[in-house]
Amino acid sequence: MHDFKKLVEEAEARYQAMTPAQQADMWRQQREGYARAEASWPKPKFKWVNGVKVYESYEDYCND
Repeated sequence: MHDFKKLVEEAEARYQAMTPAQQADMWRQQREGYARAEASWPKPKFKWVNGVKVYESYEDYCND
């Protein structure tokens, strides 16, 4: 746990050392990465049965 605390403190120091433009660029890259990951996530497979959404698998349920 001590190593984790040290890593967090180092990351915070690097972030604080960034200019506002560098921070904004970092957050933009984070958003783009998240959007790419979401776009590539598998689409859930399901069908409607009597008005109820029935998933083909538990994984599909979790991906919706």
